[in-house]
Parts: sequence; C-alpha cells; structure tokens
Amino acid sequence: MPRTADANSALREKTRERVLQAAVRLFSRHGFDGTSVRALAQEAGIAVGQLYAHFESKEAVLVTLMQSSLGDVSRTLDDADQEPTARGFVTVMLESAVTLVDAHRDFWRLGYGLRHQPEVLARLGLSLGHLMEQTHQRLEQALRRRGVREPRTEALLLFATVDGIAQQYVQHEGDYPIASVIRAAASRWPATPPSRKRKTGTP
Repeated sequence: MPRTADANSALREKTRERVLQAAVRLFSRHGFDGTSVRALAQEAGIAVGQLYAHFESKEAVLVTLMQSSLGDVSRTLDDADQEPTARGFVTVMLESAVTLVDAHRDFWRLGYGLRHQPEVLARLGLSLGHLMEQTHQRLEQALRRRGVREPRTEALLLFATVDGIAQQYVQHEGDYPIASVIRAAASRWPATPPSRKRKTGTP
C-alpha cells in the first residue's frame, strides 16, 4: 500500500532531522571544512543523493542549523521578557541558556568554534556582527523598559555575561557550579520593577 502524503512528509522531516543531528556531531568534532558530504550522509545513515534531496549543499545544512539556533535565542528572550524586573529577566535568560546548552551541547561547541572561522561564515553569507547587534538591541530595549540606567552599555555587559557563562558551562561539563553563578550574575541587576511616575495633577 503506497504511503499517504502525510506519511511521506513525516518521513522527509525525520530524514532531514537525522541529517541535521549528524551535522552537529561531525561539524563539532571535525569542523565544517573537515566534514565531507559523504561522511555526513554516512553518519545520517542515508545515501549522498538522498542528502541532496533535502539540502542543496553542506553549506545549506549549516545555515539551517544556525537559523534554528536563532529561533532558540529568540524564544529564550521571549520567556525572559515575561519577568517584570531586570533581575528576573536576567535570571530567566541565563537559566534558559543553560537549558539550551544541556539540550544541544555539541551545537554550542560548534557555534563557538565557528566564531574563529570567519571564512566559513563568509561563505554562508552570515554576518556574526549583524546577528549579535540584533541581540544587543533587543537586550537594550528589555533593560530600558525595566528602568536600567545606561541600557545600551548594560546590554553589552549582559550579552558578554551570558555568553561567557555559557562558554564556561560548555567547557566544564559536569563540574561547573551553574546555579550559584547564575544567582551571582543576576544579583547586580535591580530586583524591583521600575517606578511609574505620577501624572501631573494626579492625587
């Protein structure tokens, strides 16, 4: 009995996900340039031709991974934005980042490695500076809404804090005191919502 359209779609998605997971493993171990399309297909358990039916190139695989990561970062910021205070925002943001690392540790290793391979990013048409600036702007807006002084400078500091803690957590698997580090990092931001100024003439 032939497969239905829904079954074919599910199978395609499953195969596509296998390729992405294989790419994370191989790219993080051997580097992007050190991984061949043949090795990628073999790791995913499919033929090379089947891989090309899902991705036009090895570069397209990596771009898909990076786009998925940006979606994860955006959802992390969305979760943190539910907190009314700057301290709550930072705490949730750090906790969400740790959750992402736990779920995708190999990908985070890959991402940090790519920062030192600008030629790879250039081939992909990705500007790391542009992507970071987008995150900086969103952090600045969040901190300004929570009454933080000098929100631009504080946003840059917050980004560096989250990035640094995440890198340390990736490198020191299993023996990093992440809970106490998060508490210490978040403690420098205000724990109360910004006060609302009364309008003139309001009793």
